[in-house]
Amino acid sequence: MRLHPATELVLLGCALLLVYGVPSPLIPAAVLIAAAVGAAASPRVRFRSWALTLVVLAGPMLIMVGIIQGLFYPGEQAEVLTEFGPAAVTVEGLALAIQLWLRVAAMVAVCALFAFGSDPSRAFDGLLTLRLPLSLAYVCAAAMSLIPLAQHRVRAALAARSARGWDTDRLSVRLRLLTGVLTGLLVTAITQLDQRHDALTQRGFGQSSHPTPAQFYPAGAGQRGLRWGAVLGSVLAVGASLAGLLPLPSATDLLGAFDA
Repeated sequence: MRLHPATELVLLGCALLLVYGVPSPLIPAAVLIAAAVGAAASPRVRFRSWALTLVVLAGPMLIMVGIIQGLFYPGEQAEVLTEFGPAAVTVEGLALAIQLWLRVAAMVAVCALFAFGSDPSRAFDGLLTLRLPLSLAYVCAAAMSLIPLAQHRVRAALAARSARGWDTDRLSVRLRLLTGVLTGLLVTAITQLDQRHDALTQRGFGQSSHPTPAQFYPAGAGQRGLRWGAVLGSVLAVGASLAGLLPLPSATDLLGAFDA
């Protein structure tokens, strides 16, 4: 049975809280693996699209932190593993690079899983269930609706250029066309959002503080219990970690174990 959209949003927030609240690479690694399993098992998520999004958004971060932190970590007390002239691979630099990248990759993974597995109407209903203001819920849902709009407009723009003789399969040509495509996309997005706002205003949007959901969602004590349990569990885990009561190894400890 599919979860209530409010439950999905709560689980997303709890995952992000654990990723950035617990200073151990095991947590973001576990969240990343769980997101990969969820993307592979979900019938609504194309695993290839999810994986490509992860690579495109988190891949450059891996290269950047690997070079900056892994090779040029400051400090004379750092434990050097190997040297390459002015650059040196240190345990502390690698540990920091691993921690930073795993956090970014886990954040991208869970956000992409939610974005590909949900839709604006579900997100809107979920935000209202969580008692967010109507205007804020609408802004978040409208932002999500821009993703498929952008994909459609970019494909249409490239197809139109291709019909006029442009070789849009070449990266250099796509980069040359990027400014015009983005300008047209921005104008289209603003126009559609303005038209949508006028249509919603004419239909009485905002007159009721609790609009009727767009569809039926599973509800009951089980869904509420899962939401509260996830919130309490993640808050307790972060609190225990900050108080030193959650003995999870750091990235430095794990690298030291492998080195030993």
